[in-house]
Amino acid sequence: QTLVNLFNSPLYSDVIFMVQSVLPAHRAVLVARCDVMAAMFSGKYAEARSRVVPIHGVSSDTFLSFLEYLYTDSCCPSVLQAMAVLVCAEMYQVKRLQHLCEVCVCAYLQSMPSRELASTGLSVIRLLRRAKCHNAEQLYVWLLHFIANNYLIFAHKPDFLELSEEREQVERLRWPSRGYLQELSEYQQRRRKVRKSRCVVM
Repeated sequence: QTLVNLFNSPLYSDVIFMVQSVLPAHRAVLVARCDVMAAMFSGKYAEARSRVVPIHGVSSDTFLSFLEYLYTDSCCPSVLQAMAVLVCAEMYQVKRLQHLCEVCVCAYLQSMPSRELASTGLSVIRLLRRAKCHNAEQLYVWLLHFIANNYLIFAHKPDFLELSEEREQVERLRWPSRGYLQELSEYQQRRRKVRKSRCVVM
């Protein structure tokens, strides 16, 4: 509970992160919770001798969510922010936070009805690319299967063409499969022929 109270508080803080805004923190917490931070605040680096530490390439909200996890062991970002926090977690090698972000993205997509999934502006293909780029292996594999299981939805999206080496795997795992659609088409054709051949009594 004490750590929760110290989160984003200037009380007893001995380091300030400059991330578009000022974020106070406590070295003891950071060193205990993050090996990269522990190395950063050792005597080998400039951060060890400086009270103000600039952070580049990360938004203030994203880094605040990262600090929230270090202090509280919990993080509940939105699906879009989850990907940014995941990148930050990979940067600082905090594996459990990375997994929490992966679960957040999977749960959000899984809860979406098909109609909403078809109309959403969120690009699942680009999420797949980012997952691969930032070593989120579990999310990458899950998204591949998710795209394959919702093939008819994603195949009509413009960014489907961005699939490269994954295209073959998605086509192999796709549902409905080509064989199923072929059998369905043949069945429907037979049904139409049977209906036309029946004698209708007026």
